[in-house]
Amino acid sequence: MLLEQLAKKEELNIDFHNHLHTGSELRQKQKPKGFKEWFKNLFLEEGFSSLAGIFDRVMKTRLDVLYITNSNEDTRYESWTSEKQLKEAVKAGYQIEKGEYYIFAKKGERVIALGKSHEIATTRGHILFSGIKRGKKFSIQKPLEETLKEANDRELKIADHPYARLKGQNGVMSTSENQEKDAKKVDAFERNGNFCLPFSLANLKAVKNSEKYDKPLIANSDGHHPRDIGKTYNIFNHKYLDYTSEKAFRDSINYSVRNNNFEYRFKPIPIWRVFHHAMMIGVHYIMGKLEKSKDK
Repeated sequence: MLLEQLAKKEELNIDFHNHLHTGSELRQKQKPKGFKEWFKNLFLEEGFSSLAGIFDRVMKTRLDVLYITNSNEDTRYESWTSEKQLKEAVKAGYQIEKGEYYIFAKKGERVIALGKSHEIATTRGHILFSGIKRGKKFSIQKPLEETLKEANDRELKIADHPYARLKGQNGVMSTSENQEKDAKKVDAFERNGNFCLPFSLANLKAVKNSEKYDKPLIANSDGHHPRDIGKTYNIFNHKYLDYTSEKAFRDSINYSVRNNNFEYRFKPIPIWRVFHHAMMIGVHYIMGKLEKSKDK
């Protein structure tokens, strides 16, 4: 088992929150046709075209486990780890083992794993679930309490960018009327890798209040660009991890988070990449509106 080979490491480095790249799937599906398509592609961030490419990138970093983060209704984890993508990765020289919770990959002596996390928009703001079985979905824009009930006790409940106040990007703690009570509903607060001002100020509050409410503070990249992978991660000592089975491995990671048995390395995403990502979203929103009005 490739999982057992991970046990040879003294420490494992894990990022629980990375979208890989919002535009990667778009880039795979479309090629520029005329000025209009060229203009749209201009604002697509550099991305991946295959699972093997993702493995290649992770292999170059210090990461051992990367959680691919689905956002609301999208299924990017399932798309990237489809049978077709796995077969292509094998052709690219990777030894693959597929489980319910992780995809393990080996090339040479290096072994890495991909897991699934899911960022969900509630009526109070975003919440991040981690250590989820492939194919599981959550309701969107429901009250926080209802959404939390959809996760079982073994899945990790993270208040990602908990104090961010940004339209469509609110953290659940930023809208809380009872901070102490709401802090008890989640397993950890997140120190988010985004360097833009609203997130940076929110990070300061997350650090301060994680101590105040005795909450573990994990650090995640929340990356949308290949170069964001491996910059920010959490460091777990192997003595706290169980490698006897895939499920035991998942549970031991989550247990270590809940009991604060980890450290982290934090390196924020450069401001220019944050702005480029925001600009890309804006351009595609406008282009989408124009296309809909044209169809009418």
